[in-house]
Amino acid sequence: MTKEKIRVQDENIFKITIWIIFLMLLVIILKNLAFLFIPFSISLLLCYALGIPIDRLRRLRVPSSLRIVVVVLFVMAFVYLFGTLLSANIREFHGQLPVLEEKFWSYIEILLSRFEITPDQVRESYAGFLSSLEGTDFKSMGSFVKRLGGSFFSFLGNTVWVILFMIFMLAEQDEFPKRVIKAFGKDSSASILEALNRINKAVQDYLGLKTMISFGTGVLVSTTLFLFGVPFAVLWGVLTFILNFIPNIGSMISVIPPVLITLFHFGSIPKTLAVCAVLVALQTVVGNFIEPKMMGKGLDLSPLTVLLSLLFWGWMWGIPGMLLSVPLTAAIKIAFEQIEATRPFALMMAGK
Repeated sequence: MTKEKIRVQDENIFKITIWIIFLMLLVIILKNLAFLFIPFSISLLLCYALGIPIDRLRRLRVPSSLRIVVVVLFVMAFVYLFGTLLSANIREFHGQLPVLEEKFWSYIEILLSRFEITPDQVRESYAGFLSSLEGTDFKSMGSFVKRLGGSFFSFLGNTVWVILFMIFMLAEQDEFPKRVIKAFGKDSSASILEALNRINKAVQDYLGLKTMISFGTGVLVSTTLFLFGVPFAVLWGVLTFILNFIPNIGSMISVIPPVLITLFHFGSIPKTLAVCAVLVALQTVVGNFIEPKMMGKGLDLSPLTVLLSLLFWGWMWGIPGMLLSVPLTAAIKIAFEQIEATRPFALMMAGK
């Protein structure tokens, strides 16, 4: 092997090593500074999602400062109403948990009597399982729900950060393209602005359509459960709306709580099966027919990429990371497409 080939090989190994170190440092920073990056990412995606009304206000020649005030007030009002609705339903649900837990154990006793297993044995196994979870304090099903609810909505406690980030992003929105041109020159900045516009359009279209579809699905679920007389129909509709943003598994998970509540509340297997069948059919129609037809090509991510991004961002930031996984991964893919060295990775992430 010639010296030139050895030198090129060493340079390639050095570059790969530098990239690996850079990615490892980036992951460490993102994970340890999640308290900043989660509200920053939510603010960024909110700016994308609100792009259409912002553009409409811009065409109406509404001043920039007034646009920011209108958008921020709208977001704050939505968060307040949404949080109030969720809080009321969760409190009511938590108040009913002792009754549901009692019914749960009565059903368990009936089921176990056929296998000659005593309820005390099951309760001991249940208590042993909960106590084996290190760092938790699960002494009852009620405390589990309280902790789960706190984890699920903890990122809403960063509302102040989200609003602050969003105000600064909206304030810089009009001036940012001019600064890019000034920094990189007119010719070099063209590709950068084109990539940013593609990211803006892809993420904005995805979030707009996904929000509309998820909201419609949540309304249908609440209406269906209300007609069946299932308790907390609004809560399960809101849960469906939120979980539909988690790809692949979100819609399946959203079916489980209302089905279990139906069983515990009515004690009727035929009615429970009917509710389960209707909800599964609804999610199947929306997920396999309505959503693909409305979203078309969408963000052009392969199912494996979506799954891996769900696992990665879920490990990084928990449930907020799962909700943000698809738009963040799509933005990364589009950015990779603009760089010659990373273009092969973008092609591997693509759906087709």
